[in-house]
Parts: sequence; C-alpha cells; structure tokens
Amino acid sequence: MGDFMNHSETQNEEISVLHRVFIDGEEKRVFPCRVSAIPFNVWWQGRQRPLEQSEEASIVSVVCHGPVCVRAIVSKEFHKVEVRPLSAGIVAEKLGNEVRFSIERPGQYVLETDNEHNALHIFADPPRDFSGYGTPTLFFGPGVHRIGKISLKSGDRVFLDRDAVVYGSFYAKGASDIKIYGFGILDGGWEDRKSMHCYEDYTNGCVKFYECSDIRIEGPVFRNSAIWVVNLFDCENIVLQNVKIVGHYKYNTDGVDIVNSRRVVIRDCFIRSFDDSITLKGILQYKDKCVENILVENTVCWCGWGRTLEIGLETVAPAYRHIKFKNCDLIHNSAAALDIQAGDYAEISDLIFEDIRVEYQPYTLPEIIDNPPGKKYDGYGKKHVPYLFCAENPSYFINDETYKEYDEGLKEARVGKKGSLKGCRLNRVEAVGDAGGAKPTLKIQFTDDFYCESVEIKELTIFGEKISDAKDCKTEGKNADLLRFK
Repeated sequence: MGDFMNHSETQNEEISVLHRVFIDGEEKRVFPCRVSAIPFNVWWQGRQRPLEQSEEASIVSVVCHGPVCVRAIVSKEFHKVEVRPLSAGIVAEKLGNEVRFSIERPGQYVLETDNEHNALHIFADPPRDFSGYGTPTLFFGPGVHRIGKISLKSGDRVFLDRDAVVYGSFYAKGASDIKIYGFGILDGGWEDRKSMHCYEDYTNGCVKFYECSDIRIEGPVFRNSAIWVVNLFDCENIVLQNVKIVGHYKYNTDGVDIVNSRRVVIRDCFIRSFDDSITLKGILQYKDKCVENILVENTVCWCGWGRTLEIGLETVAPAYRHIKFKNCDLIHNSAAALDIQAGDYAEISDLIFEDIRVEYQPYTLPEIIDNPPGKKYDGYGKKHVPYLFCAENPSYFINDETYKEYDEGLKEARVGKKGSLKGCRLNRVEAVGDAGGAKPTLKIQFTDDFYCESVEIKELTIFGEKISDAKDCKTEGKNADLLRFK
C-alpha cells in the first residue's frame, strides 16, 4: 500500500462546537474551519490578517447513495433557515434549535441560520471506489498527519482517508501522471506566507504545480491555505473533480488560479474563498503560453472578496480562448459574479458563461481594502449589490521595490500590444434571491486602446423578470452599448 502515514494524534481538537449533525439518524463527525467574517482586505504588507476578522464555521462529509435525511442541532439561537444553493429547492424545517431537511442527491450544500455567519457546509459525496487509480504511493489513514511540504514526482498516487486531517502542501514541478484522491482534509495552516505575490514557491498553498501535466485531484477538502489554494502554473490536462475548498480567511486565498495553463476541467466542486473563487491568469514568467480549453461546470462558489468567476487582472499571454463556465451556482458574491479584468494584452475569445445562477442577499457588505492595524471595518449598514457582469481593463503594477524588475518586465512586454475581447456570451444567466430591493448591474468599461466586440446576452433573468433589452436592466460604463440581447 505504499507509505502508510498514521500518527494517531488525538482528534478532539477537530470537532466543531457549532453544529451536531445526524444523517438518517446516525451522528456524523463535524469538523471546524475558519472563514472570513467581513470583506476587509489590504495589499500584502508582510502581516497576516487578524484572527478577529474571521469566524468559525463547520464541515460535515457524508456518503450519499440516494436521498438522505439531515438533522442539524445548532448551538446558537436563530429565527430562520436557508439551504443553498437555492436551485436545489431544499425546504428546511426549524424545530427549536434543530433544522431538518432532505438531500435528494450527491452535491455540496450550505445550511445558513439567519444569515451567512457560522454556516454548516455539507458535502454529500457519491459512493466512490478509487481502486482504479492503482496502489497509493502515499496513504494517509485516519488521524492527524503533520507532513509539511511534500514534493510529488511523476506517477505518484496520494490517498486521503475520509477521517484523515493532513497538515501540509503538495508540490510538483515538471511532473506528470499524478493523482490525489480520497475524502480527507488537507490543511495549509502549517505554512506562513513569505512574499507579496503568489507566483513563486516561497509559499505553496494547499496544492502548487509548475509545468505539470496529466494531474487529477478528486474528493478532498482543502482548508486554511496561506495563499491561493490551488495553483496551476503552465500546466495542462488537469482535472479537479468533487474538490471542496472551504475554511479560508487569510489574505489572497483565491480558490483556484489557472495560470498560463491549458485543458483544465473543474467539475462538481465547491469553492469558498477569501478572494477570487476561480480566476484565469497570465504572468510574465510564462508570457508565451496561452490560457485555453478551460471548462468549469456543476460547481458551487462562495466568494468572500473580489470576483467569483473571473478572467483575472493579470492577462500576460498571447491569448485566452475556448473558455466555458457552465451550470454553476454562485451562492454569495462580493465585487462581481461574472468578471473580466483584462489588465494586460491577451486576446480573449470564445468566452461563455452559460446556465449560471447568481444568488443575492439583502445583507451583503461592501468591500473595503484600507485595513491597517487597529482600524475597524465601517461597512455595516451600507447597501452593496455585487455586479452581475463586469468587463474592464484596469491598469496595474505590483509597485513593490522587491518586484521592481518584474514591473519593468511588464512594461517591456506590453510595448506595441493591446488587449481585446471577442466572442463573449452570456447564455441563460439568472440573478435570484433578494438584493434588498435593488437590481444588480452589468458593466462594460474599456480604455480606448482595448478592442471589444459586442457581448451577446441570451435569456437573462433578473429576480424573475426576463430581460430582452438593455433598457430593461441596470447598466454602467462607457461601453455599455456593446451589450447585445438576443
């Protein structure tokens, strides 16, 4: 069975005090995690985010053969309940401090009591026999394992038992044919952030791969990363299946960053991040490599800061093309749900957002990035409605003395080039829920040296109203006339 790693540490510290959960009458183990309590951020200044800006939440994982009955005992007082995503159509019953409801099929669900705070994340995994992946070269059995950074090599197979909590990071460079699988927890809390940006391997997050191919990650929970959670730099033929990203509150804990990579599939996943949930980037180190053939489908996202599904600010690449976000539920959003930032010169084409349900809440707080030591968040009581769709090309540099050479390289790479957006489509996008009486906005704002074709919109619905013309919805930006309704 390869290396069996079972340190047999006590698990008492790994039980949530917020919830007790029973599935078909059987009590299940509930894990704790820490998430962001408020959208309060700062550019990296060599310090981590204060713990008091976070809060505890819970995680429970179960095997779901078919319909199951859930009974959750909640430690705090509450008045109303909601189970997300709303598209699941789950009706929950409140009985005192208990909540009861049924789950009809495998998937990822969130139980919220009164609001999003202290949520219970329920991961209903389908029955899965991983024997087809072969004999594990690393096997993490039940218990707590403290491994630090593990460098994987070609052909490695890593298994995480459902009752395993592994404190570490998986790293590879120039490797191929790697599988990471199982329903255990990989926790990045052992690691301290070392630098302003997340490009280098000074800090690794939960998973960091450079120049790798034929990678499959299926089943695990990634928790408490120090930076971006899943990092893919110049990689190809990557599949993330039923991966759960939750328990992140530290600065720049993006969910998945696809950087100058190709043929990447994210399917049936759950991503709750404190920064962009899924973002496609191009950076100077890999400026000759395209971002292409990307598919994100059947995925639930919760973005606590920034953009949920995003063409990232860094677009240093010849082209972004053949990109599709399909059948996703965006259950909480911050700056924007569907976003194109296009800060550099890539030609972006064939970009589709299809069958996307964007949930709104009346209590969403505004983002504030001015967060020096000791300052209090002052966004309470202010209405904030995240953009439904935003397309723009803000200029940026890192503007840090340590990265002066990088900024100079960016200036040189941009000479004589300008970005463009062609073939962008929104098909069957729906805003659901309640934004406190307000309507979400669609924004297009590009500088004169950026070329943008019209953005095609087909079957847009906002809070039950079918939108067939730009005058029937809220738009913003000097290029808003490029919105074309079909």
